[in-house]
Amino acid sequence: MSDNDMVCLATTSDPAEARLWRQALQAEGIENELGEDLTVYVDNVPWIQADLWVHRAQVEAATAILERLLTHQLS
Repeated sequence: MSDNDMVCLATTSDPAEARLWRQALQAEGIENELGEDLTVYVDNVPWIQADLWVHRAQVEAATAILERLLTHQLS
């Protein structure tokens, strides 16, 4: 495993929320990729999901940014 490997940081069923997360990370200099329009079937019911991917070495910093963002949204 390399610190440069991409890992899934977060998953949401709201693509707009995923894009907001992506922008917040980019604003802080965290490189990331967004896997959008992924459809998962649960009991034959489609569920859209968007995954946010970051480099393994940036997981801790990216997690802190998302936690601040979510805390701010809830207050």
